[in-house]
Amino acid sequence: MKTQDFVHDEKRLAYLLRHDRDYPLSPNGWRDIGDLVEHHGFSNEQLLEIVAKSNKRRFEVSGDGCKIRALQGHSVDVDMHYENTMPPDLLFHGTSNSNLESIMAEGIRRMTRQYVQLSSDCSTAEMVGRRKGGSCVVLEVDSRRMSADGISFYVSKNGVWLVESVPPQYVRVVS
Repeated sequence: MKTQDFVHDEKRLAYLLRHDRDYPLSPNGWRDIGDLVEHHGFSNEQLLEIVAKSNKRRFEVSGDGCKIRALQGHSVDVDMHYENTMPPDLLFHGTSNSNLESIMAEGIRRMTRQYVQLSSDCSTAEMVGRRKGGSCVVLEVDSRRMSADGISFYVSKNGVWLVESVPPQYVRVVS
């Protein structure tokens, strides 16, 4: 698969597994691979290649090979059974510079997704912040203090940290 086609197919799959309101996912986010093959033009081989080669490692296939799901980032209601996990002292969030004023006033909100996604390193957060083009800003989140204050953190299987929101008092601009 050509790089451009791979990226397009990966984004399309991410939409279908995280945001598609026309197909009811299982309660914990699984979607039948047969549906994606029959109704969305994927082949089994394409789906397995996307799972294996995605640098974001954001998908997984069920043990029986019949279902697939996204590991995080859902805007549809699913229960991924994340466990409350002690975060590292600091986490990072990359976003567009145009969001900075509202974040400093209101905190980092999950918007239409189930959770705010945070990175364990500044460079990943910067890459995420640049995904839509334009100038980006990297924010440091005092996750140790948030956790001590009773706010729950979760980590997905691919290492993305999740929290329902980040109040502004825990946010500091890094770059």
